[in-house]
Amino acid sequence: MLLAAAAAIGLAGSANAAVITLQSVTNNGPNNNTFRYQGTLGPDEGLRSGDRLVIYDFAGYIAGSVFSPSAQVVATTELTSSDPVTPGFTDNPNLVNLVFTYVGPDFRNENGPFAPLDFNGLGARSTFSGLVADAFFTQTTKNNPNGLPGGSNTPVFTLGNVSVPNAIPEPATWAMMLGGFGLLGAAARRSNRRTVVSA
Repeated sequence: MLLAAAAAIGLAGSANAAVITLQSVTNNGPNNNTFRYQGTLGPDEGLRSGDRLVIYDFAGYIAGSVFSPSAQVVATTELTSSDPVTPGFTDNPNLVNLVFTYVGPDFRNENGPFAPLDFNGLGARSTFSGLVADAFFTQTTKNNPNGLPGGSNTPVFTLGNVSVPNAIPEPATWAMMLGGFGLLGAAARRSNRRTVVSA
C-alpha cells in the first residue's frame, strides 16, 4: 500500500519522461491521511517558471492541506485542468486535482543531458486511505543542446498514472454500515411476519 508504481507513458517518450510515484500514506487519525509523492526528472529534463505537475482526482481532499517542501514549488488545487489526461482516465470535475507549479529560476534547462534527478515531499491530506490508479501530467523543459531534435527550452509533456485516495470507508465506518444493514434486515423480517389465528 505504501508504494505504487507509475507508468510514464505518452507524449514525451521514455528517454525524457518524468516518473511520479506514491511515496507513502500516513494515517494521522480517523479520516485524516497524508499522501506524499516522489518523482524523477529524466536526464534531458529541466524546469522553467510555470512548469507543473498535476495529480488528478484526489478524492477526499482536506481543504487547505496540499503542500510542497520548497518555496520554488507552489502547491494549489483545481477542479478541472486544461492539460491532457492519460488515455483511459478522465478529469472528474467533482474531485480536486493537486497542482504543483515551479516558480524558481531556470534549472537544468540547457546543456544536458544530466543524471536523473529525484525529488519528493509533495502531497496533500485525504479523508480516505484506500488507493486507486488515476492520471498525472507533467510539463517540464528539454535541456538537449540546441540543434538536436527538441533542443533546449522546448516543453516536454508526460502522461502517466499514479495512486490517489479512493473512497473506501474506514474500518470503523464499515462496522457501522454492517451493523446498520443488520438492523434493517431484522426490522424487515419482523414487518414481513404474519400472525395466523386458528379457530
